[in-house]
This record gives sequence, structure tokens and C-alpha cells, in this order.
Amino acid sequence: MPDGHPGPFEAVGFVLQDASHGPQLCVGGTATSLPPLCGGPDVIGFDFSSQPADSHEAVGESRYGSFVLTGVPRGEAIELTAPARPADPADLEQESAPEPSFASPCPEPLGGWKPLDPARATEEAQQAASAKARAVPGFGLVWIDQSMVTPEEVAAEAVNDPLRYVLNVSTTGDLAEMESVVRSVWGGALCVSAAAHSEAELTAARDALDQADRSGAGSALLDLQVDPLAGQVTATALLARESDQRRLDERFGSGVVRLSSLLRPPAG
Repeated sequence: MPDGHPGPFEAVGFVLQDASHGPQLCVGGTATSLPPLCGGPDVIGFDFSSQPADSHEAVGESRYGSFVLTGVPRGEAIELTAPARPADPADLEQESAPEPSFASPCPEPLGGWKPLDPARATEEAQQAASAKARAVPGFGLVWIDQSMVTPEEVAAEAVNDPLRYVLNVSTTGDLAEMESVVRSVWGGALCVSAAAHSEAELTAARDALDQADRSGAGSALLDLQVDPLAGQVTATALLARESDQRRLDERFGSGVVRLSSLLRPPAG
């Protein structure tokens, strides 16, 4: 968000009210129960009864649906400055996050990914390798690449066969050292790659912001999580500006915390 933008602003998302609270814009995920459960900033001036009947659902005392909101921040709430409208597929498409990639960043070996020692390519060995990797200073992340599993193997429920996936480990330290530690117990396919930030570094940044009442970004944070695959802490504020991101970069290092704003300049 540019520092000088005066508003009003726009937000697209899932609005829910129930017996315990009025309309709120959900942040940080929604439980797929019936009715759904989530929480976020109050939306002042929103009324489900003024919306088309087919724009939302009702279960008991709960009302919920996806809407485009135009308004300004009022404390920790959003106050509408124009009528809300139901979100259409194009609105929701713009808000959807890209699917994460679990592909191995290492070049594929000559002859393809294969176990070096099939006898040590077991679920128990994978768990032991993961535990050993986490104990190495600089550990970033451990994940599994199942991209070489064929559709036939998926249908046969062989997708989790340790002989058919690549164990991935990232580190900010020495790659050869990490590979040696993991290989001491793991005989399956392995990719060891460089991490931009260690798990410990990301966890420390998240905890520092959380212990500061989630206000270390310049405005209160509504959601705060470690995204180990991206190698970042993700933080969401009601209204976050470019200067807030610069403060986080100065405090934690460039790219450690990625700040996003729930309220944004109107589309178009």
C-alpha cells in the first residue's frame, strides 16, 4: 500500500456473523464446519438483509458469504463508505493464493530419482532423517516431493511409498554437512538445497512480533504465521503501508517478514 493513499480502500473476502458477533471479515483461514467458523475485524455498516438472498447462506443464527467491501479503518474495524456487493468469480480469483510448489530444486540425477539404498528408504528412516536434519544448525525445512509418482500409483495408494518420493531438506549452513547427516539414516532419493532463512530465524521473528502484541509492523497484525516453504513469516494488518514493510525489513532483514494489507486501493 503506498504511504500517501488517502482511501477509501477495498477488501475482498468472506464475511460472517453469528450469535456471538456481528459481521466480521474473516482473516487467517476459515474452519469448514457448518456453519463455518472464523474471525477478523468488525465491518461497520454491513447488513446481510440488504444483500441479494442468493449472495449468502444461513445456518441457524449464522450468515456468511463472500463480498467486496469499500471503506476506511476505524480503530480495529472497517467502516463502509459505500454499499458492499457480492464478490464475483473474478474478484475471488484475484484474492486466491498460488498453489505452493513442492518440486525438488536440485537437478534431476542422471537416470532419474532413485533410492541409493532401498533397504533404508522406509517411513521409519524418513522420520529419523527428518529429526536429525532439524538438529543441525541452520535447518530450514524438510518436505517431500511426490511429483514422480504416476497417476496409476496414486490410484493404487502408493503415493506415500518412500521408494517413490524425494526427501527434501534445506539449510542455511553447509549443504554437504547436512547431506552427510541425513544420509547416515536415509537411503531414498534426496535433495539438499540452500534456504534463505533458517527455521529458527523465522520462528524468532514471528515470536518477536507476537510478543509485541502484534504491533511491531506499525499497525496491529490480524494474522501472523511462519510459511516455511516460502522461507518467510507472513503477516497481515488491517492497513499496511510501504513504510511498515520497510520497518520490518530494517528490523529483521529483507524478506524475512512479508507484510500484506487487508485493505487495498480499489481495483481499477
